[in-house]
Amino acid sequence: MSDRYSPYPPDEPVIGATYPPSPPLPPSPTEPHYIGAATSVDDPESEWADAEYEDDYGDEYGEPYYNDTPARQPMFYVFIGLAALVGGIVIFLLFGLVNSRGGDNPAPAGAVKFNVAIQSPVKDKRIEIGKPEDVIIEASSTEPIVRFDLYIQDKLADTVDVKEPSPDNKYRANLKASFERKGEYNLYVKVTSASGATQQSDKLRVIAIEPVGDRPATINGKVVATVNLRTGPGENFEQVGTLTEGKIVKIIGRTTNNEWLLVDMDGGRWVKSSAIDPQDSLALVPIRQVTPTPQPPTNTPQPSPSASPSPTAAPTQNANLPDFVPTGAVAIDGGTKLRVTVSNRGATYTGPLVVAVSGVGPGTLTQAFSMALPAGGSAVADFELNPPLTTAKTAAVKLDPDNAVKETNEDNNSATFSIAAPTVEQPQIAIQAPSLTGSAVSVTIVNNGGTIEAADVTVRVKLGDAQTSQSQKLTLAKGQSATFSVTRPQGNGTATIDVVVGGQVLASTTVQLTP
Repeated sequence: MSDRYSPYPPDEPVIGATYPPSPPLPPSPTEPHYIGAATSVDDPESEWADAEYEDDYGDEYGEPYYNDTPARQPMFYVFIGLAALVGGIVIFLLFGLVNSRGGDNPAPAGAVKFNVAIQSPVKDKRIEIGKPEDVIIEASSTEPIVRFDLYIQDKLADTVDVKEPSPDNKYRANLKASFERKGEYNLYVKVTSASGATQQSDKLRVIAIEPVGDRPATINGKVVATVNLRTGPGENFEQVGTLTEGKIVKIIGRTTNNEWLLVDMDGGRWVKSSAIDPQDSLALVPIRQVTPTPQPPTNTPQPSPSASPSPTAAPTQNANLPDFVPTGAVAIDGGTKLRVTVSNRGATYTGPLVVAVSGVGPGTLTQAFSMALPAGGSAVADFELNPPLTTAKTAAVKLDPDNAVKETNEDNNSATFSIAAPTVEQPQIAIQAPSLTGSAVSVTIVNNGGTIEAADVTVRVKLGDAQTSQSQKLTLAKGQSATFSVTRPQGNGTATIDVVVGGQVLASTTVQLTP
């Protein structure tokens, strides 16, 4: 009986049945031939040559349903997908972490532009140890600045956080520096912007010194312009030599007004203070009382009784040359400018004139001005002061420091002037014509006076017992304006508009509220 109609598939085992050993698989044509193995399915000795077996299998099932290669289960592909996903997330997180810690300036190169400068102290300034020193910084950036850090010898010394962004991205900070031991120190300031970009200023060298208290001392000074040495503190004293520019001298005394300095040369000689740049405060130098007095010439020739002297022309000054004299210096425009007045006591002069000023800012301010000075006339030269003058100063003015213009008198080109601290100009708020825009009152204010620095400005509209207001934190310089939109209070009639700054009403007006 054939198995063709058996209820079990040919490969389904039947319990209790016996089965012959499985026939060997035919060798591959490319596989080596082993002794005793059939070489082909056509071999009559091969069990694979049984046509009946071959036909039965082929007729019943066609292609074999089994496969020697094990199938991959679906969970295998799920595992591979999850592993790829987790790996991608880890790589993304690592890339973000590396970018966020890539340095002090993670912003793209050149994306943020800075301008950072130390305004005070000046280079090589002497600072007493243990005494705090103001380090004034001015900076600007193409995005808001959030922090200033002061470093001394590459160590963080002070930090100032910026609370409010500047409308024009120009910032000013005051940090504190202090030194415990004497010596030379390099300091610089690093600014940080909102994106984390940073920029540091140039390094500035200062010198920490032992405190001297009120003890008199001698200090060094550098000659900044060629100057005459005299026997006393005045131009009417005898000239006994000159000091050339660049020479270092020891200052051993001064006059009460600091206009003349006594230097340690030939037992003590006097020079104009405007020609000397002191390396320390003149307050450390004792005031010297002047004992010598100018003496008139004593070698006047006596007339000879035997002969009459022939008349000779007395030496006169060249009447065709100018004579420049500084006659005034004053702070103007709230301390942002210094105005120097130049007078001419000689012949008319038209042309360039160099004016140098020290004592009112960092270093010496030197600028060439085009002057038109008639004989006996005067002109002014204005210097921009940055930072502005906020305290009283002593300005030393030197005209034509290089002696480029010949004058009838070269000894009166220098003078010192006391500059009073400028009076702080108060804000002056004016309210422009208010208008009704739907359910709001539009109010524009303008500042015609001193700057309002980052203050809370409130505009309120009051009608009877009803009151509405709007507040803004503003910095308003002179001439700047701001507009407020205040909700209209309930009711009709004449309403009062007040502008309140720092709790004080700086301006008021009225507006008619109509139905």
